[in-house]
Amino acid sequence: MKHTIIAAIVASCAFTLTSGAAQDGFVTKDEIRALIERIGRLEAENKAQARRIAELESRVAHDGTAQAQLPKPKEQSAEEKGAGNEAVADAAAGRLHVAESGRAFHLADEAKGIFEPLSDNGLVVTPYGWLVAEADYNTHSTEVDTYTDYVRPKSHRSYKDPTSVFSMQNSILGIRFETPEEICGWRYSGKAEFDFAGDHANDYAFHWRHLYFDATHDACGFDGEKNGTWSFLLGQTWHLWKMVTPSEIDGAWLENTGHPYRRSPQVRVTRRWDWEDSSLEARVGLVKNGPGMGGDRDGDGNQDNSASRWALVEGALVYDRVAAWEPVPKKDEPHRWLVGVGGMYGRDRLHSASEWGDEGEPIAYDGSARDYDTDMVMFAASVPFLGGVFGEDSGFTLCGQIFAGENLGGVQAGVGQRVAFKPERRHGKSVRTVGGFADLKYKHDKKWSFALGYGFDNPNDSDARYADGICYNDRAYIDAFYRVNANLHFGVEYAYLTTKYDVDGRSNDNRIQLTAFYDF
Repeated sequence: MKHTIIAAIVASCAFTLTSGAAQDGFVTKDEIRALIERIGRLEAENKAQARRIAELESRVAHDGTAQAQLPKPKEQSAEEKGAGNEAVADAAAGRLHVAESGRAFHLADEAKGIFEPLSDNGLVVTPYGWLVAEADYNTHSTEVDTYTDYVRPKSHRSYKDPTSVFSMQNSILGIRFETPEEICGWRYSGKAEFDFAGDHANDYAFHWRHLYFDATHDACGFDGEKNGTWSFLLGQTWHLWKMVTPSEIDGAWLENTGHPYRRSPQVRVTRRWDWEDSSLEARVGLVKNGPGMGGDRDGDGNQDNSASRWALVEGALVYDRVAAWEPVPKKDEPHRWLVGVGGMYGRDRLHSASEWGDEGEPIAYDGSARDYDTDMVMFAASVPFLGGVFGEDSGFTLCGQIFAGENLGGVQAGVGQRVAFKPERRHGKSVRTVGGFADLKYKHDKKWSFALGYGFDNPNDSDARYADGICYNDRAYIDAFYRVNANLHFGVEYAYLTTKYDVDGRSNDNRIQLTAFYDF
């Protein structure tokens, strides 16, 4: 294309010169040489301008700077514009492509024909992830070496030995997609995220974490004015009653120690109301057959939640607002406080066993079945305070939650206990539990932050003892974080863990973890 344009310019200019010179009868070599030199200068100017535009647009795409430095294009002829567009593409090959819409994409030339039409039609795909390298040391054996739910009983001699491990299992990869512009009034987004977490440090198993899409539409209030949004989500993601998160770096994330959570297939509807400095969300959803939900406690080969005619019905009401008392409020990144209440109700179906094996496992059934409730209510809050008192970027945040329910092993609560059985009984007993956590985080500056926290899960003793189970589980921890830059940061954690067994008594563990995070 470029050579065609140059040839056209040469022919046009040559025709003009020839026509003018025809009156004199000839065109000199000097005039032709001058014409070629002029064309070369124009081409060099176009290339230099294209390189400058590509460089500045690349900087804008990355950090939003240099917007005002973009040079205003001078008036060009159609031929020069064509040559300039080709020069932009040539200068940015492999780094930057500018579509006709003006949007810049960092794509290789051979990929432009695949991704650019999608992007030009409103779909933006963004890869992301974080690589996590962890070194752990435990003075007493824990349930899993890379992430710890509870301490193993001390009655087994080998469990008393210290353990150490190096792992990358908490690394995560994924893509986000979204339509930045409305399509018939709707905006769409979603996520596909996975990890490789297995049962131990050397067991890397592909594991879907999030896989969903979400459709959002503007909503109007009673006065007819725009106020908030409606959102409809389909797919696998967090249960909607998850509202706050502890700061600890152990991959277990306080599961079975005061922080219930799960990612399960669901359908969810959210109504959000937005005001100047606050918002309110009402969430309701249905969850069915999620990973880990219900389990197969009766050993009949069917997930207990799948065998039930019930789905989990979930709901939450969450209010948050800018912290009005923050001494140095940041308009671009305001601290917010949050308060919310949520919960769920569903049922599991278990078939009654008529014969049990040597280790208490059911091996024959009498044909009858029984449903067991799984329910929970939760209260959560997050409160920032003393923002900016000890430095422009400093501040504290206290967050936590408390919950109560039964048959919660499927959502990382009740210390993994769902329905307790005894071999001599035809029916089991739902394990009731109460738990929660408190987490205080202090951000000193852009580099350093610290956290201190405690979580516990306290199953009802009589329910846990029904099957010689776990009666109590807790953890206290302290963390320090150092951020090298936007992508690389490090963390160190000390934790003290306690697990109390009905039969084996109390087991304790001192755990030290060093972690390096690389986010992209």
